Amino acid sequence: MYDEFMHDHDINNKPLNPHDFQSEKALNAGRAALIIVFILIFAKVIAYLFSGSASVLSTLTDSIADAMMSMTAFISLRMSLKPADDEHRYGHGKIEGLFALIQSVVIAMAGIVVAYTAVKQLLSPVPITDHILGGGVMVFSIALTLLLVVIQKRALRETRSLAIEADHVHYKSDIAINAGVLLVLIATYYGAPLWLDAIFAFIIALYIWHTSYDVGRKAVDMLLDREVEDSIRDLIKEIVLEHDEVMSMHDLRAIRSGMKMIINFDIDVDPNILLWSAHEIARDVELSLLQQFKNAEIMIHIDPAGSPADSRHVH
Repeated sequence: MYDEFMHDHDINNKPLNPHDFQSEKALNAGRAALIIVFILIFAKVIAYLFSGSASVLSTLTDSIADAMMSMTAFISLRMSLKPADDEHRYGHGKIEGLFALIQSVVIAMAGIVVAYTAVKQLLSPVPITDHILGGGVMVFSIALTLLLVVIQKRALRETRSLAIEADHVHYKSDIAINAGVLLVLIATYYGAPLWLDAIFAFIIALYIWHTSYDVGRKAVDMLLDREVEDSIRDLIKEIVLEHDEVMSMHDLRAIRSGMKMIINFDIDVDPNILLWSAHEIARDVELSLLQQFKNAEIMIHIDPAGSPADSRHVH
């Protein structure tokens, strides 16, 4: 599969690079997020000005935070895709982690604004003046956000971008938030107490803080080189050990750096084979891994089976 892909050529007779396709999908998802979130901000500003609903204001604040997130995500994507250079031999992928950490702080601040508005509305309720317009904007917001979530989900199938993932999680939650605001507007239209509007706004603030924590945790994990999930490590081991001439493997290290995964490990092979043959085994293993992890940087150290442990071996 990977060999066939790499032997295809474009109209300029240059080899196609799967990383180019992944990068473009991630950037397209970032562009879509920016366009959609600014449309939503405009619509929600109109809805709040005419309705005065604290819940609508909370979703407007959330969308402003979304816009800041999406802008930083897009910038981080562009910067993280810069090729490796003499000073950054592993590339610039961890810029995504840095920007995601900034995003988590911005999200937390947005939650504070929403919580303040909710408490103010609870202590001094302000009647909602235009339920119909507010409800219509919420329906429009749900439809538009659902479209964006689908675009991001497709991009995430091809990439493991933390920036896109952070955006995706937040926009997916926006669907539920906007649906909740719609229900509040309907309930208050039919006579429900005004404190319901304030209470729901405060619930949104709590969810925003939860999202902030989740995004921040993933950002710190990337910046501190946290190992990938056990399920991915198990899959790597399974692929490597499927090769008939790999006798065992050890010292597996796998981390994420932006959309790239960096994988290092040792394999044990027959000590009596030629160096060229050992190299071909490692190359076969590498290509097998690239079929599953298309944007990985893989380094394989070859050991003769039965060799004593050296200083490189940690587990």
